[in-house]
Amino acid sequence: MDWQQAASIGSAAWFSIAFLAATAAGMQGRGKLWWFFITMIFGPLALFFLAIWTEPLTKRG
Repeated sequence: MDWQQAASIGSAAWFSIAFLAATAAGMQGRGKLWWFFITMIFGPLALFFLAIWTEPLTKRG
């Protein structure tokens, strides 16, 4: 595997993690776009904090 393939796979994984964080944030009533960009910068660490430091899911009425 050359560096271009590795960069492509890494970029796809990073983007997928950011999309997952945005989806989780939206389910919790938080800003999806905000969490997407935060995760693009900080990566899996932001997803970890989103999962740990948030309130439990609440029902929307």
